[in-house]
Amino acid sequence: MQYYGDLLRNLSKQNSAEVCEFFIKKCMVKAKSRSTNEAMKRFFMICAVSANDGIKEFLERNNLAFSSYWAHRRYFAKVRDKVPVVVKSYLSCILLMLATQKKLIFKKTGMNEQELLSIWCEIFKYNDSDKEHFNKLVKKVGFGEEGLHMIFAELNGICHDWLNGGEPENLPCNDDNRDFLLYRVGQDVYTLTLRLQEYQNIN
Repeated sequence: MQYYGDLLRNLSKQNSAEVCEFFIKKCMVKAKSRSTNEAMKRFFMICAVSANDGIKEFLERNNLAFSSYWAHRRYFAKVRDKVPVVVKSYLSCILLMLATQKKLIFKKTGMNEQELLSIWCEIFKYNDSDKEHFNKLVKKVGFGEEGLHMIFAELNGICHDWLNGGEPENLPCNDDNRDFLLYRVGQDVYTLTLRLQEYQNIN
């Protein structure tokens, strides 16, 4: 995972963005302005970078990394409008898996649960549909491991539907891709937890 500062610097220098970066940039700018302390800013920034890098790695894993500029632009033109849905779905999975770290997040950032959810929705531009999707995912958590597989099968399906560029075989909706997403989001949450532990308590 990149450091958020590195990604922000790269975004400020380039005229065009990778698949997710145009949307991630907006979220990161909002996180920077909306946060009231450094730990809060870092928390939201790291979540944004995790989604960007996780989806990028997912595409590369499925051989959707283009060496030709025009091949990339043609693909990007097909998926651009769908990207925010995919990014927010990935972020919702991160938020779900962070549920076990609530006390740590509150201690380090100063937010309570209501504030976290409210600011999260503001920064990552959740609309009513995104909130409804997240609430449906929450209900699946109660099914344990089976529910977890259901959640990431759904994320895999969203990636397949919205990022295949018109060619369904580009992103097979199979267990291998589901398991990769489960592993990748798990690594994101583990890394974020380690970084949060390094920050001083807000109080």
